[in-house]
Amino acid sequence: MSTTTMTPANGVDRAALVRAAQGKPASPAAPAAGAQRVPMGIRTIAGPGAETTATPTPAQPDRSVERLLSVAAASGSARTRHLAAKISGLLEELTGRVEAEEAQRREREAAEAQRQELAEAEAQLARQLAEVRQKLRTTGRDTTAQPPRSRREGAEQRAAIRAWALANGHEISARGRISGEIVQAWAAATGSEVTR
Repeated sequence: MSTTTMTPANGVDRAALVRAAQGKPASPAAPAAGAQRVPMGIRTIAGPGAETTATPTPAQPDRSVERLLSVAAASGSARTRHLAAKISGLLEELTGRVEAEEAQRREREAAEAQRQELAEAEAQLARQLAEVRQKLRTTGRDTTAQPPRSRREGAEQRAAIRAWALANGHEISARGRISGEIVQAWAAATGSEVTR
């Protein structure tokens, strides 16, 4: 009966891997009493009632940009210092660009708000102008003025003036304009009001 010897590859014992894949302990020694065998690649998580000891996590170093640049600027390597100076310049340029874009955005928002205010004011003025025009239409002309006489009334008055003029010896044509003297004489004689 021959035995196969497995040599470690990349620092890993192949025999231990095979035993772990078969669910056997990684070492040939028997497992301790009550120990649970865990197949390789499966992680176990303790339940709520299990006693666990928290492994303290090491404090994470400060990796902020300002801290990194400060450390890099004090580095003994010229290349690191040069890279820190270059990044500092790029950060300043980026900050300037972001601030300029923010200023432009604020200006655009202010201009848009002003445009909306002007549009609302224009709409309000248009409504007021429409109301004023409507009032002018409904109010009409001066209410103290005499209402205009109809054509029929004017024609009747002219006919009466002509008849009076002929009856009183004035020369007047049957048609056309009646002279002002005849009209005044008619108004004085009859006590009528001239409304031609």
